[in-house]
Amino acid sequence: MGAFEEASRAVDDGLKLEKNAGLLMATNNATIAFKANTERLYLPEPHFYKHFATKALQTSPAINRGYWLRMRAVEWVVRQFLEKPSGQRKVIINLGCGYDPMPFQWLAREKPLCSNTKFIDVDYELLMETKREIIFSRPEMKGLLHSVMASSSGICPEILIDSQEYSALGCDLRNLRKLGRLLTSVVDLEDCMVLCVAEDSTCFMRTNDANALIQWTSGLSRDVTFCALEPRSPDQPDNAFTAKMTGYYAKQGTPLRSIFEYDGQNTQNQRFREAGFPNIEYQNLWELWADSRFLSPSQRMALDYIEPFDAWEEFALHASHHCLVVAHNQFNPFLPQRIISRRNSDASDASDISARTSSPCNPDSQLTAFRYCKAPGDLCERHHGSTYPIPGQDAIAVYGGQGPTSCRATSAVCRPRYLRDETPTVMPPEVGARCCHVCTAMNNGDNILVGGRALPNQPLQDCWLQKGNTWHRIHDLPEPRYRCRVVPVTLPDNLYGAVCLGGKTGPAKVATDILLWEPNRGWRVLRALINQPVPRFGPNFIRLGFNHGLFFGGMRQDGVICQDFWRWRLVIRDNVVVGISFRPSHALDASAGAYPWFSRFGASYGFVQDNLLIIGGIAKGGCIPKTYEILSMTGSFSILHDEGKEFSLRVTSLEPTRDSDCPRPILIGHSTHRTQAGMFVIIGGGVTCFHYGNYFNKGIWVLHDKEAGISADWVIVPTRPSILPGAGSEPSINGGDHHQDGFLIKRALVKDQREFQLILRRLRPIVMPMLNFGACIRLWSFQYLQGHDCLLVPSKPQISTESEVGDAKSQDIRAMLREHLQHISIVSSDFYPHGLTATAKGLRPLNLIDELPELASDFRLPTEMCCIKPLVHSTLLHVSNGISTFPKHDVMATIMVQVRGAKKLVLFPPGDLNEIGYAAGAVHSNMRVFSNTGSDQRYSLHPPPRTSPHLAVLKAGESLFVPPFWSYAHVPHFERSNAEKQGSRPPHPEGITARRLSYAGSDTSTSSLSSASEFTCESPNPSNRTPLLEDKAIPEQASHLDIALSITFRNLKPSAYASSPTTGNMGLVAYEEGRRDVETILERFNCLKNHSNNNTMRENKVNGTTDLGVTLETSPKDVTKALLERLGKELLSKADAL
Repeated sequence: MGAFEEASRAVDDGLKLEKNAGLLMATNNATIAFKANTERLYLPEPHFYKHFATKALQTSPAINRGYWLRMRAVEWVVRQFLEKPSGQRKVIINLGCGYDPMPFQWLAREKPLCSNTKFIDVDYELLMETKREIIFSRPEMKGLLHSVMASSSGICPEILIDSQEYSALGCDLRNLRKLGRLLTSVVDLEDCMVLCVAEDSTCFMRTNDANALIQWTSGLSRDVTFCALEPRSPDQPDNAFTAKMTGYYAKQGTPLRSIFEYDGQNTQNQRFREAGFPNIEYQNLWELWADSRFLSPSQRMALDYIEPFDAWEEFALHASHHCLVVAHNQFNPFLPQRIISRRNSDASDASDISARTSSPCNPDSQLTAFRYCKAPGDLCERHHGSTYPIPGQDAIAVYGGQGPTSCRATSAVCRPRYLRDETPTVMPPEVGARCCHVCTAMNNGDNILVGGRALPNQPLQDCWLQKGNTWHRIHDLPEPRYRCRVVPVTLPDNLYGAVCLGGKTGPAKVATDILLWEPNRGWRVLRALINQPVPRFGPNFIRLGFNHGLFFGGMRQDGVICQDFWRWRLVIRDNVVVGISFRPSHALDASAGAYPWFSRFGASYGFVQDNLLIIGGIAKGGCIPKTYEILSMTGSFSILHDEGKEFSLRVTSLEPTRDSDCPRPILIGHSTHRTQAGMFVIIGGGVTCFHYGNYFNKGIWVLHDKEAGISADWVIVPTRPSILPGAGSEPSINGGDHHQDGFLIKRALVKDQREFQLILRRLRPIVMPMLNFGACIRLWSFQYLQGHDCLLVPSKPQISTESEVGDAKSQDIRAMLREHLQHISIVSSDFYPHGLTATAKGLRPLNLIDELPELASDFRLPTEMCCIKPLVHSTLLHVSNGISTFPKHDVMATIMVQVRGAKKLVLFPPGDLNEIGYAAGAVHSNMRVFSNTGSDQRYSLHPPPRTSPHLAVLKAGESLFVPPFWSYAHVPHFERSNAEKQGSRPPHPEGITARRLSYAGSDTSTSSLSSASEFTCESPNPSNRTPLLEDKAIPEQASHLDIALSITFRNLKPSAYASSPTTGNMGLVAYEEGRRDVETILERFNCLKNHSNNNTMRENKVNGTTDLGVTLETSPKDVTKALLERLGKELLSKADAL
């Protein structure tokens, strides 16, 4: 108890708490909650933050990664301190610790490393009392401490815990005399190595108090290191992120005191030198992120697999608004030396940029200006949209982008105020909500839209082309892609195409292929000749002339901005595009001030007069200062096409003038485009500033010559959407508009047989309304089917002839359908005549016409579909009541006709077959893709990963074309009344209280899964159903009856089809024979043992020798496995080459 007795004799200095001390302690609660969520996702167990978090927070991936970086930065410094060889005792003092459990993390995970270390936490006494109670209430924390002494009444209450490894002190950090006495009471610092950690604590103190604390710590020992992690201002106060951050803390009553006084490396170096620390290393956290000493590329890339992430600008802005200062009171450096190399984490490739000491400012800066126009409502509040020109008008549109709550599927259009042109026609909303896509004006005046995403794990691959006022769906990308760049090119034979470079195909994968789009062929891979820059996303890919230009910036797979600079050229030989060439360049002359901000991620570009402007984005320093937000590039653009000549380009900053009423735009996620008058429009832009709030540009900025006059006065104008082309429109070759859960299947009116044949050739699903399928659409109902003559009970047949045997089978089907209809109002089920009567050998189609001719007379093929009449394989009747189905596919094409009721369908293209859980040779999957979300009869879709779901709602009278090998599943779609929407349900008309059963092959509309996101594997075989669970008794409604027909027909020659010998299902001859070939290959490896034995006996007889036990009877299993895998890879490579 000696330590407590010594401290109890200390005289209280009587320093009163600051007025906002309670508010300062409250900020700690929010920080701990954020860190607790980050710890849960990113850090190994044991977890300690959760014990101090009052409530769990669901935070964005950007916040999680931002706090992980902060925690990692402090951990890195602490590790450097603990691993430093020394015979002295080590002391780590956490100044303003809050509820940070850092000591317990180290004691639990790295106990040997902490054997000669003592951790000391210091903060307000009231906070530390709460922290002590939590520590003592948790055995997993208290058990890490030895020789624990806790304060009690009458014995120095400020020392709340003192043990061999840890002490907790309650003290205001401004009271240095008291703090010194408390530290002396628990440890002798004079002969110790000391690390002081101050995470955010000094930034909330008054500047003089914080400086006094830093200076005081330098004298604690002969070896003191001070680690400060605190907010900073990398730009002026009107920077959007800076303003949001400072405003947030000011509103909380805890202003950031010294954020503008110590805003960078020079001021922080001076601060710590004056405090007695001669050796200082300073980095903002975005620079630290790219430091090879801190993180390796593989460590950075590993984070992408924890949770989907694409908020790179937000992450970089937050990281560059925080700095890590590591100061040492000795002259030798504390941290390991940085390795300056062009191949380290900061560099990218062979090309480079030269820096000069020339003036950073463009002399023409004073000749340019910004003019601002505020937009009505929130139409311009979007970021990461893309702009395109309105054909035939001096107007610019921006489509999509991330809005305040979700991605937008709308356009905003601006044009000069004085123009009175007709209302601009914009992209139809059916194109779908998206962001991070790219729109590019083609060389012939068309516009093309490429890719994008809904969420980071929902990339898009659809592309659209505008001709006149109509947007057409064109060829999909080979794989989804977002944050790519597209430039227009002119191809041989006067065709106009586009080159797509860079981008991401998913949260953890950067696109490696360069793609060329040709109008008559679609997308193909474009070979890179000689050099190929490192794959990246969000670069600057600029066309400066005829099929050539510049390429620089962007972000690598590991989240580091590339610093290289390239010239590119499309190579055409003998009237054929053979590839694209890249040549590194060193001819860029950048001023010393502009150089660090040239290579960027997420920037836009454009020409104003003879200057190429690079606008906004983020750089390797993170947040770009106002002076360098817009860079101007001038030089010999005219000789870029000549690879034999070296050109010269000069980079300077351009800072346009602004009137007092013109706000500063945030140049993150903005969209830009050149006008017909040579000005530049900036529209959209914004960022989610962590938990500080959102910020959006609320209008448009026109960058113009000061003499522009009224032509620079632009406004937002009304628009009208483009009309989607019909089914016969040739450019619309892909059927899918994007929705949050997938692609919406297109709907089209089929006018004649030619349009229907065109649909069949495209092999894309499409919903076809208003076709005449006969009287069945009008007549077939629950009552009609139950009372039909064909289902009345017949007299018992006497089977004597072969034809009468067939009649008996037909009677069996009628009896089963009759029994099915009797129970369908009570039990949710489905009727599968195909599954009940099909045989493997006969392959006889179970035709509605053959089995139920009386009902078949009500059905007819529309005249538009008469071309498939001789190809029809089967016409099947489906009668169900409120079920969901498992995915299945057919080798033939299918027309699904909805007769009664409505259903929601999800379809998966053939490329997804291997992701849906089909057993070998099976046509039914064992994977559930729909689950019920509760009593309101709503289903949620859970598509398997790496699939491209296509969605449709099929209502009575409508039909759906399902191409061969497209998997599909469905759930009921209930048209609910207003009363039902409010939660009330009408009673069953017959007063029947029914039991709802969930079958292995179907799911009732009120059943639920244990987890909404979990796929359950059950047998989907409809002929083998057994009840799985029994739900609450609820009344059933006959209005949920679903009656449908499916017409399957051949689209290949009859000889191409065969019955599977294992399942009896129809299959392709090539696939079934291929499966037999696989079995043959396996038999060859299994027969090695017999061949080996026979050969050995033969050789022994000839040579007169005996086996010495050296030869093996068969190849080892691992060898067999490896060789089989090699054969599989050879087969995959041939499939990729198709």
